[in-house]
Amino acid sequence: MLTGAAALLTLGLLVPGGGAADAARHAEPADSQPVTVSMTAENNGRAASLLDPAHPVWAHLAPTGAVTDVTARVELDGTPIHEWVAHLDTPDAFQGVTPVDCRGDEEAPPREVSCHFAVQAASGINRLQFHFSADHGRVDVEADGTITGGQFDWDAGWQVLDATGRWSAITREQPVLLPATMTSALRYVVTNTGDIPFRVTNGCEHRVIAAGARLVCLERGVRSVQSLARDYHELLKLKDAVGATAEPDILASIRSFAGVFGLESSSVIAGQNLVITASGLPRDQPFALQYRLRGESVLVGTTTRRAGSAQFTFPVPTVPPGTVQLDVIHNGLVIARLPVEVTRRPRHADDPPPAWLLPTAVVGGVLLMTSAVLVVIARRRRQRRSPAT
Repeated sequence: MLTGAAALLTLGLLVPGGGAADAARHAEPADSQPVTVSMTAENNGRAASLLDPAHPVWAHLAPTGAVTDVTARVELDGTPIHEWVAHLDTPDAFQGVTPVDCRGDEEAPPREVSCHFAVQAASGINRLQFHFSADHGRVDVEADGTITGGQFDWDAGWQVLDATGRWSAITREQPVLLPATMTSALRYVVTNTGDIPFRVTNGCEHRVIAAGARLVCLERGVRSVQSLARDYHELLKLKDAVGATAEPDILASIRSFAGVFGLESSSVIAGQNLVITASGLPRDQPFALQYRLRGESVLVGTTTRRAGSAQFTFPVPTVPPGTVQLDVIHNGLVIARLPVEVTRRPRHADDPPPAWLLPTAVVGGVLLMTSAVLVVIARRRRQRRSPAT
């Protein structure tokens, strides 16, 4: 998809204080000065060392046609040499391509030697093994570094705030229809779906977007859809660490209609029909709606005639009693949220009694019989105590 921009790579070796010195192995005569090998890589417009694994130097992948220009520089620091050869091994590179050796045979000793190697990077970490030898081994230096091959890729698009307060992605193929009285907002999101970090140079922030991260830019804050409705167009400009550029062109169209949604009754018995009323719908085309109750079942309804009002009826599934939220959905967006009170199903005469009713009835019957016996006994005692008439 992309052609890779050439990158200037750097290996820095024999740096005082460790670090780069650990990656170099060198041998030289005792009467000479230290030989220093340095390499730099240009990422984000500045030199970056290949010897620091915490800060990878990026290169485009070879299958995209990218070739990375690796420059190795040997600082001789007064060590006289005449004949020399520099070699770069890339054992992990794409299809094992080995760069051509760099050679020289000079009458006057040079102050430094600079070589360029064309490297075709594979995905992930690519080892670079540099070897410099002069005057039949009198000077011999080796250095190890890495370059990281990756892909420059992204995803960019618009998101709109729906009636539940969630951001939902919208496509550029068709306008988004929302009720005029609904409140919403609009933003665009750029996500790094590749490996190489990049910047959105004309976005709301200029920070580096790492792999998997995203940039969110609010275009229009929360307001009525009537004031939000219009066409939106952004030509974004992306630039990755290696220097490649891209210009995603994102479009969105928001349209409003005078839609109002309600319920014929604010409460419904579980298992019975719920009636939704809609008015102010667009008249020029059938209007398809979905209804989601408590995030579970989704039922579909479509206006069969091109009218501005409609009624949709569907049975409410058996759910525990209480207040639930009914989502009205159009083209994947929740455009209204209606509270519904679900009540218990009424008992019919032929329904079996509840499980708790039988033991209660037995206990009640026993108590009633006991009370009757006690009343009879008390009455007989009173009769015996009364004087004979």
